Amino acid sequence: MIFKKIIILLIIFFCSVKTVSASDNKFITIVNPVRISRYTTTSSESLKSEYKAVKKYGFPATWLLTYDALNNKDIIDEIRKMDTNQEFGIFLEVTKTFASESGVGYHDSGFWHHASAVFLSGYTQEERIILIDKVFDKFKQEFGAYPKSIGSWWTDGYSLSYIKDKYGVVANLVCSDQFSTDGYQLWGQPWQMPYYPIKSYPAVPASNLQNKLDLVNIQWASRDPLNGYDSSLYSTQDYLVAENNLDINYFNKLLDLYLNTNNLSQITVGLEADLDPVGYAGEFTKQIEMVKEYLNKGINVVTMSEFYDKYKEKYPNISPSTQIKSKDLLGKDVEAVWYNSPFYRLHYTKNIVNNIIQIKDIRTYGKNLIDPYFASPNYEFNLSINIPSIIDTVQNPEDVWILPKDSEIITNDNSFIIKGKNIKIPKKIKNDPLINLKINKNEIEVSFKTIAFNNIEGEIVQGFTSEAIHFFKAKKSILKLITGVGWDYFKKIDYLIPQGEIYALSYLKSLPRGKVMVFDNECLQCSWHTKNKPIVFANLRSYVKKYSKHSIVYNSSVFKAKTIEEAQKEFKKVNAKYVYLVKFEQYKEKLPFSPGDLGIEKIYSNANAEIWEVSD
Repeated sequence: MIFKKIIILLIIFFCSVKTVSASDNKFITIVNPVRISRYTTTSSESLKSEYKAVKKYGFPATWLLTYDALNNKDIIDEIRKMDTNQEFGIFLEVTKTFASESGVGYHDSGFWHHASAVFLSGYTQEERIILIDKVFDKFKQEFGAYPKSIGSWWTDGYSLSYIKDKYGVVANLVCSDQFSTDGYQLWGQPWQMPYYPIKSYPAVPASNLQNKLDLVNIQWASRDPLNGYDSSLYSTQDYLVAENNLDINYFNKLLDLYLNTNNLSQITVGLEADLDPVGYAGEFTKQIEMVKEYLNKGINVVTMSEFYDKYKEKYPNISPSTQIKSKDLLGKDVEAVWYNSPFYRLHYTKNIVNNIIQIKDIRTYGKNLIDPYFASPNYEFNLSINIPSIIDTVQNPEDVWILPKDSEIITNDNSFIIKGKNIKIPKKIKNDPLINLKINKNEIEVSFKTIAFNNIEGEIVQGFTSEAIHFFKAKKSILKLITGVGWDYFKKIDYLIPQGEIYALSYLKSLPRGKVMVFDNECLQCSWHTKNKPIVFANLRSYVKKYSKHSIVYNSSVFKAKTIEEAQKEFKKVNAKYVYLVKFEQYKEKLPFSPGDLGIEKIYSNANAEIWEVSD
């Protein structure tokens, strides 16, 4: 009798528990940026045509409008005809009209899409605030409230934190990883996964609540886990122009992959709304029809802000570690694996035939990383977002770490373990200051170090002022000191070595020893927006030796050579193995002529530095 009662109670309990199917945690987010561009003269017709494909199946979608789109009556009229399933937000692109009506000087480079012109990061912090407030006020005028969702191909850490704090946005669209497409380098984010970023750097996932920015980043144009690493054309956006004559079936493979990855999965589908109206009846409509097929399978189609609510419910604190494992979608006998942790990113491939593993990408997510454009405007035509790497085979193919046959990699949140026999550790890995290696028999544990900067912007070091340096170099300086003139020059000031340079020098430190050529040059008229003046402006370059552990040689003759022959001759005299160049705001060091003329190739680059190596 007692046994029967227990059985009945158990049945009642299990019947009362809500069952959650796997599809409850699978999401497609349709996002369509709306801009006015040279591609079409009838922007409202393009928008109407795109919406037609979405409305056919009653899908909710997020429409992110630029300032110019918000100012366009025809576009707003079409927006007002849309059903209540639609969400509207802001797409943060700066145009000449937007800048002019905000009272901000537009960075007219001749091309609207250059990074210095189109992104907020091309402007000062004060200008960014003016632009942000202007477009958010315009949005509120049209919709009666501020948006919950925003996006751009890149929104810098300062702007994103300001927007979150003042306007309470909860979802941000950012472009997926790409090394150089359209001049935009976004390199090192968690591979294709949604994540909470840190306050100071949107490309870095938060590892604790103190540095977390409470909004979710979702990624545009999801890349193929194998082929998309080397070329961004292998994505949900550009597969039609890839080399392999790909079609909607490839798009379906990407959806299927990313909708069946980890406990919560999400993929973004969409297209810019500034193309020719006829175009939306073609491939875009096929994609939306494919989304319908997944809806029939129980997949959820949600707006950006709705996805944030689901993500927040599932992961209220920080983003979880995720793993992507996929055989080559193009049919090669290779498996790609990605592991995204709040502390690091790992990518390796495994040959299915011979079981040989190649580690192709390792990056560390330091909790104190800062966006290189957080305080400093980006005056370059290109964008350079590059998270610190230990291995990056796109930048330098020689970085690859090949493991013996039948090796195994076991991942954890803070480290990963390599198991196998006769594992050879490359010298670069042994020398890299960003990792720890714990070596046991047939097992290597790789964990990560965090550089403790003495200032959020980088390292603060002391040195003499430029005026003092010139005084000490003068022939009569000793005589002047004897007579009591110039003693005030002995007082040193604080200089900045930006984070980007410290990480570049860490990479240089891991390389084989060799002489490093640096540019013998100072910049007395250069401006800066950081708290402290960059040390390179004063031509105090000993820090390169200190942080890289390589000897350095100052040189100006190579950089000022009038002919290729002269540059080659002078470079040969230097007998350098590496060349270290600095970039900071409007200051950029460049080699004369083509680097190939000097027999060197670039092996590392970020927003603040480049490293070139003499070719063998």
